Amino acid sequence: MSRISRIIAPGLPHHIAQRGNNRSPVFFADDDRETYLDMLTFYATRHSMQIWAYCLMENHLHILAVPERADSLARGIGITNQVYTQYINRRMHHSGHLWQNRFFSCIVGGRQHLWQTARYIERNPIRSGLAATAEEYPWSSARAHTVGARNMALSSSSWLVPKKRPLYATFLRQADNVAEEALRRATRTGRPFAADNFIDDLERQLQLPLRPKRPGRPPKRTQEAASS
Repeated sequence: MSRISRIIAPGLPHHIAQRGNNRSPVFFADDDRETYLDMLTFYATRHSMQIWAYCLMENHLHILAVPERADSLARGIGITNQVYTQYINRRMHHSGHLWQNRFFSCIVGGRQHLWQTARYIERNPIRSGLAATAEEYPWSSARAHTVGARNMALSSSSWLVPKKRPLYATFLRQADNVAEEALRRATRTGRPFAADNFIDDLERQLQLPLRPKRPGRPPKRTQEAASS
């Protein structure tokens, strides 16, 4: 399935994934992760982008963000990554690219898909064998969402109210391979991760086709059309 041009819908959550160049590390020490989160918090605020969930791995990262403007993601994420590259190149005496091309992103629609996206992000350390539970990993938003731990990188939002934390904690412990693969595919291609009716509404709102074209040869032109 081919990748489409980036689609941004202000006010809706987006899943963002960014890898290191050639899948190489981008975080070399905990200080690097702390620095990245400080930069992300600063530029997200400056460019009107809310951070709802995140996870920083060794060679990639995931963010659940809500842009308030059409350019919020490009500036909030793009400038953060650019400034962080400069920081790493100075600290490590490197030069050149740190990140692999541009970041991938997709719109996330509806409560069920929102929770699935946050879970996918925060379960990354479990899938990679770095932690037995999501809460054990210090460089994600999992503890903030399950036990209310303070996290300055997160924006205040109503997507997970305090009384829902126990429910989300249970949800977070349950892997869903089908949902995970669907989110990976949506993020890789830039198409929405959402239910069909949500995508229908979004296509009408944006006046853009958001589903892949059906495979096969295009229909033949009729004789009438050909002669017109």
